[in-house]
Amino acid sequence: MKVESSKAKYYICSIFCSLFYIASYSQDTTVIALNKNFSVTQSPKIAELLYKYKDYNRRKEFTEGYRIQIMYTDVRDEVYKSKSAMYKDFGNLNSYVEYEAPYFKLRLGDFKSRLEASYYIQQITPLYPGAFIVRDKVKLR
Repeated sequence: MKVESSKAKYYICSIFCSLFYIASYSQDTTVIALNKNFSVTQSPKIAELLYKYKDYNRRKEFTEGYRIQIMYTDVRDEVYKSKSAMYKDFGNLNSYVEYEAPYFKLRLGDFKSRLEASYYIQQITPLYPGAFIVRDKVKLR
């Protein structure tokens, strides 16, 4: 029983010390008043880092996501014929031809989540039974 109470005292003491340490080094801070009873103190350096992070994400073109692979073959013309057929059936989705020696891959869509890709694969599999979902770098909209 004494061991547990000494651990609790140790944790409380370490939390208090770390809060005191943080407070002692946050001299140059800005105070954001949320309401009369509560306010948040934030270092200008943290605000600058958050701004840089948001700006980086805004300029980013690609992110991890999912696409639906329709086919792969070593015949280039066959892939491009299928790509033009995809525009007729699914004109609202982008299609991509990727070459990974010796095969050409036809992939469809820019899905951020697997759930979104699953919705479209249910519509695609009746037309292209061999279609499946793959992880890929996708374009941000």
